[in-house]
Amino acid sequence: MILGLIGMMFACNGDKTGETGEEVATNTCPDGAEITISNTYPTADASNFYILDSVEFTLSAEDPNASLTLTGPDGEVAGSSAVNGTKVTFTPDAALAPSSSYTASLSYCNSEDPVDVGFMTSALGEALTVDLVGKTYAVDLASGNFVQPPGIGSLLGGLFTNNILLGITAADANLEILGAISVEGSTDQDTCTETFSDFPAADFSNSPMFEIPEGDVTLSVAGYTATIYSLAVSGTFAADGSYFGGGELSGELDARQLVDIVGGLMDGVESADDVCGLVAGFGVSCSECSSDGEAYCVSLEVNRLVANETGTSLMAVSADDIAANAECAE
Repeated sequence: MILGLIGMMFACNGDKTGETGEEVATNTCPDGAEITISNTYPTADASNFYILDSVEFTLSAEDPNASLTLTGPDGEVAGSSAVNGTKVTFTPDAALAPSSSYTASLSYCNSEDPVDVGFMTSALGEALTVDLVGKTYAVDLASGNFVQPPGIGSLLGGLFTNNILLGITAADANLEILGAISVEGSTDQDTCTETFSDFPAADFSNSPMFEIPEGDVTLSVAGYTATIYSLAVSGTFAADGSYFGGGELSGELDARQLVDIVGGLMDGVESADDVCGLVAGFGVSCSECSSDGEAYCVSLEVNRLVANETGTSLMAVSADDIAANAECAE
């Protein structure tokens, strides 16, 4: 289940003109290299930046001295700038203001004048105007941005054919949640699968933001079942309750459960060691599983998830309900 970013191009050497028509200064890059800004997140003039997200600029080559700053309605935003390879990131110390204008400024290649990208934050973070009780949200992993495992996360995400359904049954300082799995390729509840009545309650003390602590969820993957262990989910509800955005999901996948799935896609994968060997080719190492300590698990981290309200309430389903449902035996 579980972005290509298109940004502006700037050059470090020679006089260049940006998309705004303003001239970009000539810079001296490390070792005389020409470095361009290949991608930005957010893109210039974006209007839906999430208030808890980080700003990212991707360069065409490394500049360890590059730095990002951020200014907003109240001036310079407190936070930290970091360089990781060709990516320069600014992480605010606190949530940004919703529905507000900001400017990210990148200094690189010893430039005297930074490159500015202006954008707007989305309305996420504004106070709720509706009661969430009875609403259900469908989380589709494939719609998010895979941080872990790098390089192959989107491939794994595309294998998940179910949505994770989160039904709100009570809302105060905590959200009481009924968890369920959808029918494959749909947001409709799979009534032949037990619901998670013991789904962990979410911390809702910072409404409209929520955070669900860790729990295990079993999903259907390409016709097989696989469990996401230590699954944790967080996000922010829209004021009208129609969706939540800025979603983050973390957990771990067990290579022993992925043998048949991955083996059905490619030759030579017949064991969990083969799966771990495959992901190792992408620079990803299998680590100890929280379930039994064996080194067969891969960390899963997805952000920028959006989950829309389905328009229906979840129905609690037990093993006895499934046994009594003739359609489930077909």
